[in-house]
Order: sequence, then structure tokens, then C-alpha cells
Amino acid sequence: MIKDLAQLTLDTALTTYEIKSYDQRKSGPDASQYIVYSQQGDSEESFSDDAVDVKNAGITLKYYYRTGLLESNSGRQTVRETEVLIENSMAAAGFDLPFGKFDAGDVDDIEYFVTVFEFEYWRVV
Repeated sequence: MIKDLAQLTLDTALTTYEIKSYDQRKSGPDASQYIVYSQQGDSEESFSDDAVDVKNAGITLKYYYRTGLLESNSGRQTVRETEVLIENSMAAAGFDLPFGKFDAGDVDDIEYFVTVFEFEYWRVV
């Protein structure tokens, strides 16, 4: 359910930018930008009368972009605009970003830089 919401949110927000999002791992042809996300559990956070009241799911989202995009002002602007678009679209869908995002560099040594977002999705059950 949470992964479906994340996928739908990203597909809706990024379709016009031709940025694809993938669950767990990328597939298909290379692109200058893409997203890979995964879910870290769905923990029960609040109880009353031996029943779960609130659950919290975590989504780690990695935004990959070719290193060459940082070589020009327009490329850097594209990266920053995409980061804002990701944040805003996920927030509109109910995801929180309590600790912000961070630049992880070329973590996989594949000539793509990565911005990592750690989203949380709280809901009453």
C-alpha cells in the first residue's frame, strides 16, 4: 500500500520530466536521471486497548543523476528543481521528511550522483 502510494506519487509528479521511478532496483535503458526507492518496515507506533492505533512506514528514496549535470549552471538548476519537486509531491501525498535530504555523491561508482531522501508515512489504522 505505501509503496503503491509512493510509486503513484512519483509517476504523477515526474512523468512530464521523463524521470522514471523504480521499486528496489533500476531496470531498463540508461537515463540521465532516475529514482530508486525502498520501504523500511511498517512499524506499529501507538497502542490503546491492545490494538494498534498508529503505524509508521519508512521510504528511502534515492534520486540518481549523471555527474555531468553538475558541470553547468542549468544542469545544477535541473537537479535542484527535481529535488524540490520530489519533496513537494511526496509531502502533498502525506509523506514527511523529518531529517531532510542529503547528497551522497557517487555511492555506487557508476558516474551518477545520488540525493537520498528518508521519508516517513504516518497513518491511523
